[in-house]
Amino acid sequence: MCQINERFRIGEFMEVDIIGTAGEVTDERVAGKNVAVIDVFRATSVMVTAFANGAREIIPVTGIEESFRLRDEIVARHRQSGDNGPVLLGGERKTVIIEGFDLDNSPLRYSPDIVRDATIVMSTTNGTRAVNCARGAAEIYVAALLNADAVARRLGERGEDIVLVCSGRHDRFTIEDALCAGMMARYLGRHYGYKLTDIAWWCADVYRRYEDDLQQALDHCEHYHNIKGRWAEDIAWCLRRNVTDVAPHIVKEGGIRL
Repeated sequence: MCQINERFRIGEFMEVDIIGTAGEVTDERVAGKNVAVIDVFRATSVMVTAFANGAREIIPVTGIEESFRLRDEIVARHRQSGDNGPVLLGGERKTVIIEGFDLDNSPLRYSPDIVRDATIVMSTTNGTRAVNCARGAAEIYVAALLNADAVARRLGERGEDIVLVCSGRHDRFTIEDALCAGMMARYLGRHYGYKLTDIAWWCADVYRRYEDDLQQALDHCEHYHNIKGRWAEDIAWCLRRNVTDVAPHIVKEGGIRL
């Protein structure tokens, strides 16, 4: 009982806020905060899957040309050091694999036989942009429904202000990211005593209402309807909850590691 009360004292004056899209991220809103970036369909779900399957590092990159340049630099360093770990390019533009890349943005492609011990240079339309927009934060974690509670615990144990950044789609709010953010905000409020801002409370309440049937909420989701025909298996994968405890985060060198 004392341990539970202590946790609530830790979070008593701390709050969880939610940013609805990558385009809304500003240095002022994330500076000094602990941040989790969310892109359920599909970038952060891909990242979480890759780490669960043994990836060494993911480097989020905004531009395509920058991705090729960075890949070549890493390959050269590996040759000099005798590092045999694979270096891969992963990502998409408008849900389609980028020409010359090794992998698209399907989590099912990031299997252990492909990504184990790999360094992955990744560029996506929304998710990697959101990660890079949030770089002014104190700490940045990568979250999806797949690891929502694991990241929420890591954030809650720090006892500091938290911002959950939803990537959205082309700077438009998406229901699937809001559901994940709401799941995490609800967890932080219940288990660590965090206060919720208005938008965090709203997302938590939406998640509560649809907790037992996420599909019902997605029936109203524009992004879901745009991709469900082609990416049905990916969607089913991304909607699984708490299947891994990995909590990837940005390290000081700029990449994402465990």
